[in-house]
Amino acid sequence: MALNWLEEVEGLSSAALTVQAQAVSALDMDEILHPAFFPYTDADSVDLQTIFELDKRYTADRREWNARGRFIPQDLPRIGKLSMVPVESYDKVAEQEQQAIRERALGNEQIFRQVIGASIPARVDKLVAANFRRIDLDAFSAWAKGEIVAMNPQNGQTHTVDLGFDSDRQQQADTAWNDAAVNAYDELLAWVEDGESEMGPIGGVVLRRNAFKAIRDDAPNPLSSNVRITRSALESQLSDDLGHAFRFYILETHFDVFTDGGSAVTRTAVWPDGFVAAVPQSGVVGATYRAPVVRAMEIASQIPGAGVDVRGMTVYYDYENGGRTAVIECQANHLAMPAERNVWTIDSGVTS
Repeated sequence: MALNWLEEVEGLSSAALTVQAQAVSALDMDEILHPAFFPYTDADSVDLQTIFELDKRYTADRREWNARGRFIPQDLPRIGKLSMVPVESYDKVAEQEQQAIRERALGNEQIFRQVIGASIPARVDKLVAANFRRIDLDAFSAWAKGEIVAMNPQNGQTHTVDLGFDSDRQQQADTAWNDAAVNAYDELLAWVEDGESEMGPIGGVVLRRNAFKAIRDDAPNPLSSNVRITRSALESQLSDDLGHAFRFYILETHFDVFTDGGSAVTRTAVWPDGFVAAVPQSGVVGATYRAPVVRAMEIASQIPGAGVDVRGMTVYYDYENGGRTAVIECQANHLAMPAERNVWTIDSGVTS
């Protein structure tokens, strides 16, 4: 039996499920962190003409009377044309699942529909969370490495997109910071001080716990050389050395990421191992651009009062196997992009 009756059930239509999906805020999900560093910004198209501003700080001169002053050149920015591809996940109510439900319901159509319908909202929540996780992974890869790796979910093929940041802003430590030949605290302090000449005051760093431990173990402890300094004391020490507030953002969130076009996954760290990234004092690194979704635009035009955000998570049905399989799809046209002027990263060489 075809499942297109789902659209006719109150609360299970594409419009209703889209509104449900959009009610889920990434800010309310403890494991999702990209909005903290990449606030949401509306975009009018999936084609983003991103301008990597040149960080020139030209300074005027004093002039002689009746003479001209200093000419300030108009530098042309490096322009990169990016086109975001959709983030999309799906679930399906397939024929075999329906067979099992019908058997338990002893063929009662009303019970069958109740059981199927009751499962749909939870499936949508699962898809929304999966989409947010992908946006998170891409955001932190773009920030730490200056690249985004896109996988074709049908065949598992990957394509790496280089964002083209200036190589001086993304560095590699000559010697791993946990090597006995160097002092990790001194390495961090020198690197941050260099970064402040490029991006202004640095309010902290994002890193993994193993890199933090290397820094903490080498840090001076004014209370006792025989006692390991605490995290808060270490932040205070760096704040004193730098002359402004400084904190560590230790990011140890892991997601289950698909390894190919099948169902195999591997537990993957959201923040790449070994990388350290400077956080501007404002805490804002870039923006998460939200472009319209065509399906959402269609829903909004058909049901103007539904409260659909055309740039939000969008849920819709597709059908397979002559309508006997219902596919629930959830799409978002979102892309988190660092501003190059706020990028200052280093691979510390400290690995798990």
